[in-house]
Amino acid sequence: MALTYTKFDRFAEVEAHYNNTKPLRGKDNADKDIRPIGDRKRKYERIVKVSDNCYALSDGFHYGDEHFSKWTHGVGYKATLDDMAFYAPIVWRRYRDGTEEVTMRNGSGPAQHSMRYAFLWRHSPKGLWFRNRNGKHFIRNTSDDKKYFLAKGTTVPRPVWEEAQKELKRMKTGDTISWRRKYIEWMRVKDDGASLTFKRTENGWVFASGGKPIPVPPKQRVNKDAKAKLKPYIEAFRGWALAIGPMLPLRDWVYEKDLRDAALLWLEDNGEKPTQYWRLGALMNPKLSRQIITDDEHPLRLQLAYLALTHGELLRECEDQEDAKKAKARFNSWINKQLGLTKQVKG
Repeated sequence: MALTYTKFDRFAEVEAHYNNTKPLRGKDNADKDIRPIGDRKRKYERIVKVSDNCYALSDGFHYGDEHFSKWTHGVGYKATLDDMAFYAPIVWRRYRDGTEEVTMRNGSGPAQHSMRYAFLWRHSPKGLWFRNRNGKHFIRNTSDDKKYFLAKGTTVPRPVWEEAQKELKRMKTGDTISWRRKYIEWMRVKDDGASLTFKRTENGWVFASGGKPIPVPPKQRVNKDAKAKLKPYIEAFRGWALAIGPMLPLRDWVYEKDLRDAALLWLEDNGEKPTQYWRLGALMNPKLSRQIITDDEHPLRLQLAYLALTHGELLRECEDQEDAKKAKARFNSWINKQLGLTKQVKG
């Protein structure tokens, strides 16, 4: 099955493509006016006529697509053509004075949107190119040779947002379903301004509006005072872990499972009820790790040493002084996180 690449150059080309594409037939497609962009088996990739002067190129499964809509959390949300014009990845518009514009939009939410990226790559207008740079997405305009950051969307339909707010209220801070929180807490009902709009001129595309700044990742700050108090214990623990490391069967999942089961049993015997227990690292929270590192006789000291050796990579061979520095930096990074000595601050 060959994928379709369009690279439309003018509004008239989009309009003609729509007019020349026959709607899909069959009882599953009756009265839906589904016109695929290319391969008719990929019917979710289609051209939608919003009005005589507005056409949307839809990759399906996004808010606004009434036939291939994104999961809407069980709410009674019915997509409209206005929604299609807002959420579709590419929307072509023509105004009364003949001006043409195209608006491009990323996927919604923090997850990876591979289908959206592939669609933008294959169907961006001629002269505009979708680019993925280390997880950040851009539209490169060949007319001015600039890259414009294409942020992920945060706007959702109001019924979806309202349902998400209800779910967030039911959650407790730090509960066992915190993983679920990150999939809904980003939702906003207000226009996020994340899409990019370009105006067509005789000299090519000109950026018109939209877009958000490239996010600056948070920086990690170490609590130096707290670490200074723990430094003698950290050094002693590191030396001990290095000494016993060659005798341990590292990277052995059966051995690691035995360590995890023993840790879980000890925690339960001491009145602890871990909510995450499928892996050893999940049991070793910062509070417990501090108790272990300051107690040479702690029953779980071997478990923490195993994590230091596998995740802190204490036993990686070093060929020169530079390698030794990197090895120490890796261990420091691990121990800072393991003991809860770091916090994130805005960049």
